[in-house]
Order: sequence, then structure tokens, then C-alpha cells
Amino acid sequence: MKHTLSLITLIIFLLVAFGSEESNKRNSNSNTGNSSSGKNVGTQRQEPCYGSENCIQQVRNNFQNSGKQILGEQYLGRGKFGITFLDPSRGEAYNADVSTDCNCNVSNVRVSVVQ
Repeated sequence: MKHTLSLITLIIFLLVAFGSEESNKRNSNSNTGNSSSGKNVGTQRQEPCYGSENCIQQVRNNFQNSGKQILGEQYLGRGKFGITFLDPSRGEAYNADVSTDCNCNVSNVRVSVVQ
């Protein structure tokens, strides 16, 4: 139960820390640009926006800011990173799949205990 609560807390922290502010700025700029061009925003279909391998520094910063130590990392493509990290307070290692958008904001995090 403690592990589940800890993982949920970590996921929520990472999602909040990774870009709610930047996401709001991007959406605001995007909507402003579309409305000023006279296009109907409601009918436009936006393509997914994936981060690049260059987003790794932002991912690293967020893990370090949460007190976690990265043990290994790999760029998996389409904005996704595979991260193995240690939670020093628990002495346990975890795997995380971290997805980023083209502004390096985290859009999704999935965490599992290393077996």
C-alpha cells in the first residue's frame, strides 16, 4: 500500500512539475494565433507534438528536483524516455516511461517497481 501511494504521489508530482505552466502558455499562444488568422479553431485537427532527444535535460531536472537519482536513461523515440531511478528514501529502484511534448513538457508518466 505504501508503494502504491508513493508511486501515485511521484506521478502526480512529475506531471504537475513538468509543464502545467508551459502548457498553458503554449495553448494560449496557439489559440491566439489561430483566432487572429480568422480560422475556425473548433474544426482544426492538431497533430501530436512529440519531444526530441534534447528534452532529456528537462526530464533529468524534474527527477533531481523530486529527490530521485537517475540510474539509467534511454530515448525511446516519439518524445518517450525510459528512465530507471532510485528513490533514496525507500532504497528501491523504479522504471518510468516519461512522455514529453515538443516543448519538453511531460505529458504522461508510468512508473513500475524494478523486479
